[in-house]
Amino acid sequence: MIPQTLGALAGFLALVAPGIVFELRRERRRGRHQETAFREASRVALGSLVFTLVSVLLMTAVQATGARLFVSPADWLTRGEAYAREHLTLIVVSVAVELAVACALATGFEAFFARRRGEAATVQQRSAWAQALRADRPEGSRAWAHAQLENGTSFYGYVRSYTPSGSLAERELVLEGEALTCENDAGTKVIGEDWRRVVIPASKITYLRVTYLDAVTGEPLSPRPG
Repeated sequence: MIPQTLGALAGFLALVAPGIVFELRRERRRGRHQETAFREASRVALGSLVFTLVSVLLMTAVQATGARLFVSPADWLTRGEAYAREHLTLIVVSVAVELAVACALATGFEAFFARRRGEAATVQQRSAWAQALRADRPEGSRAWAHAQLENGTSFYGYVRSYTPSGSLAERELVLEGEALTCENDAGTKVIGEDWRRVVIPASKITYLRVTYLDAVTGEPLSPRPG
């Protein structure tokens, strides 16, 4: 069912937000697993339902003390649109509070379960290529890489671009620079004067070594602290 109005869309997003918050935080500690879209959507919907119901129960308990801070579900159901027009501001505040409480509950429960399982560390959702060529590269530096291929050929050069994620069959690495070098059984040859760039499929790379050189002086630099 697709929401037809802006209000319906906002209400739908508010309902699923707690489950999404819980899943995103859980993936930071446990990593993403391959699963069907139906199973993932079902888990998000179930989590959202639980956290939303608990949030509504807490708000109802506050109302039961005599405080009129939120909308009255009974009056809203009885009077319908007329009640909504008269208490529009209160409805918006109530929905915002309910959403904040539900998301806070999702965050708290995820932290509680993670602590019990000993999942305190954060799992980075990035590939080793993105970590080495982007996250670890210090400011003001360029990444200099050595790509060893399956056939024994080696390429040395500055990293111009690369495919940060995806399967190895889909990734590519582009090296450039005047000192771009090719090394094989025939010997070592600097090819940067004749060839501007080399595009290397990741599926052909046996291993990749990276160092960081100052963009101005060419001096080696230490990786950025993790």
